[in-house]
Amino acid sequence: MGFSKRWLLLCLLLETFLPYCKGKIYPRDIKLRMHKYRRLWNGVASNTGPNYGGWLLRILNSNGQFACVGAYYSPLLVITSANCIYPYRNSLEGATVEGTAYSKCDKENIADIDTIEFPKRFIYQKLYMDVALVRLKEPIKGRLTEFIRLCNVKVRPRMRMFVFGWGYDSAEVQAASSDPRNSSVHIMSTKECRPKLRKGLNLSSTSLCVRQPRNPRKCLYDGGGPMIYGTQLCGIVSFGSNCQDTSKPGMFTNIKKVSRFIVETEQSIKAGYIFRAEKYRRNKRAKLSGNSGTIEETKTTINPLDDMVC
Repeated sequence: MGFSKRWLLLCLLLETFLPYCKGKIYPRDIKLRMHKYRRLWNGVASNTGPNYGGWLLRILNSNGQFACVGAYYSPLLVITSANCIYPYRNSLEGATVEGTAYSKCDKENIADIDTIEFPKRFIYQKLYMDVALVRLKEPIKGRLTEFIRLCNVKVRPRMRMFVFGWGYDSAEVQAASSDPRNSSVHIMSTKECRPKLRKGLNLSSTSLCVRQPRNPRKCLYDGGGPMIYGTQLCGIVSFGSNCQDTSKPGMFTNIKKVSRFIVETEQSIKAGYIFRAEKYRRNKRAKLSGNSGTIEETKTTINPLDDMVC
């Protein structure tokens, strides 16, 4: 049973006691300086509508085509797979990140990519430290958009997790979905996983193995696809099986093992040690030095909650 069906069932069961089970609609868009803890995802029961949470994102390349899946971590930072996003690192002009949770009040739910930060010890097409932070030019708007917390539990064998994606990396099995899907997987032990890895692929200390669903059509393997335990991001799809042979383990990055890179990069950006793209800085300086008419242009602010029925 998918998360959307679970959400509907939960709401039906609790409707008498929890009339607000219809979900949470935030009163305003995300601002640049908004603290992420003010807008953390509280689980599928808090979703508004049949979405998987306002933190689930699609990363689109400069041609507007699907590239990777992302998880919204803070106003300007998106977590994804380094192996997935690495080929696009030199062609970010026009590349965007798009939210997947919409309300009728949302006019814009997309943001341009500014830069991508990789761990120093990451090597392309290797499993070690397969994580990247996509830095946005502006926060993703949307009254349903929210952030997800990093994993703080120790991931153990046989734990059940949920993976999200569209199936673009598994097109050989079936056509990709226009809407996101989810599937459950179970964690495998390192001892069980190693003998089943494809030749030439070495398990790293930052990797997790999962047992794939027997039915290839239930396998989701989009690069960067999040793996959730409760309300926490505990893994992201690395690369490996592509669902063609589900007897092979699925390879994920263990978020708890790479959380130091995520947190330290976030702190370095806030402290000004990691800069924006040079082109963005030039455009910002040009805008500030332009005529006052452009800068002082005002826009009418409308509160969409006045007539929103939720």
